[in-house]
Amino acid sequence: MVKLTKSKTFQAYLPNCHRKYSCVHCRAHLANHDELISKVASAILQSFQGSQGRAYLFNSVVNVGCGPAEERVLLTGLHAVADIYCENCKTTLGWKYVCRE
Repeated sequence: MVKLTKSKTFQAYLPNCHRKYSCVHCRAHLANHDELISKVASAILQSFQGSQGRAYLFNSVVNVGCGPAEERVLLTGLHAVADIYCENCKTTLGWKYVCRE
């Protein structure tokens, strides 16, 4: 007997692309490969690193929520950033730059 389960519903599904980035825990779509900035920008961005290893810089993403903005000292100085998380499973994915007011 096959038990049918209800599939997960995400806010946005990305169109078929040769490569997609998704949440490691729930597989919610996050970005198409074409939105990846760190592969096409300068040599500095090609070696973009986070505090916990390899990092990815995207032009835009979907299915993410944003925490409150705060100032953090990064390798390049003091920046206003906010944590981002998967809207589906609430896993923290990283952070984004935000404009200071």
